[in-house]
Amino acid sequence: MDLKSRLIEIIKSWKGKKIAVIGDVMLDEYIIGKIERISPEAPVPILEVEEERHVLGGAANVANNIKALSGEPVLFGVIGEDHGGEKIINLLSNKNIKHILITDKERPTTLKTRLIALNQQIVRMDREKKYPINNYIQEKLISKFKKYINEIDLIILSDYAKGVLTPETTQKIINIAKSNNKEVIVDPKGKDFSKYENATLITPNEKEAKIATNMEEEWDLIKGAQKLMEIVRGKGIVITRGERGIFLLENDKFFEIPALKSEVRDVTGAGDTVISALSLSLSTGTDILSACIIANFAAGCVVRKFGTSTLSTDELIAIIPEKIEIKNNHVIF
Repeated sequence: MDLKSRLIEIIKSWKGKKIAVIGDVMLDEYIIGKIERISPEAPVPILEVEEERHVLGGAANVANNIKALSGEPVLFGVIGEDHGGEKIINLLSNKNIKHILITDKERPTTLKTRLIALNQQIVRMDREKKYPINNYIQEKLISKFKKYINEIDLIILSDYAKGVLTPETTQKIINIAKSNNKEVIVDPKGKDFSKYENATLITPNEKEAKIATNMEEEWDLIKGAQKLMEIVRGKGIVITRGERGIFLLENDKFFEIPALKSEVRDVTGAGDTVISALSLSLSTGTDILSACIIANFAAGCVVRKFGTSTLSTDELIAIIPEKIEIKNNHVIF
């Protein structure tokens, strides 16, 4: 079987795979309009609003991606007792996404509002509180997760540094997963990646990897990945590199996967698509390199769309090149 056929076979086996997504749940709000004049009050453009829409963001967008790719996500997170929290629950219910969301009366639901004109983002406004969840909320979240552990094929930790995945919470989840022989894939944030110790894989972008290794000034891709491996002590490091594709370090082997050539419209949520496709592939028992190749194609497809978007398995399969080869640590297509 050639590589393309094998990748398609993996994608078709995603159906029904149960993936737990734990992390920072957000609501993305888009206010779209046109700009034709400048305000007389100040030298600023006036946005004439034509459309408003809300979509799932953060960990909720990861769950949404998994659902769109024919998996069965179970979303765990924290929301506020507010309109944003209600909106998230309604969106999840409409998409038939199973969710276990804990309401914290002391913090608002994270809301990211983007003002859009001429298909361009003018400004983004964030309404959020980023302090760590309290012990009561933490224990409640972990208790809910424990009840589902036997039903789940794989766990994703979707960390946006909004306070849900504290070091203590993160380590408790990883330990529960490992004691039940479940793999944990992490989309990390912050400077200290030691809180992800013993996770199977982490998927930082290149900027995040530079910060976590303190190598911003003298960045070396292979050495940086090796340093991350020493910190996390998992099975591999997956570094997403935007238009340069994906870099994989697995044990002592490394691979470079180039990005698909395409006209990029919007990278919003592309990392969520990467970890969704990667995790679904790994949940089927496939090797990490094949999973990364598929995730790379998924990213190449979703960046062609505007805003926080998902894609289907049919769209993903359609974008896979006819000829794919692996030569000298490089994936060629």
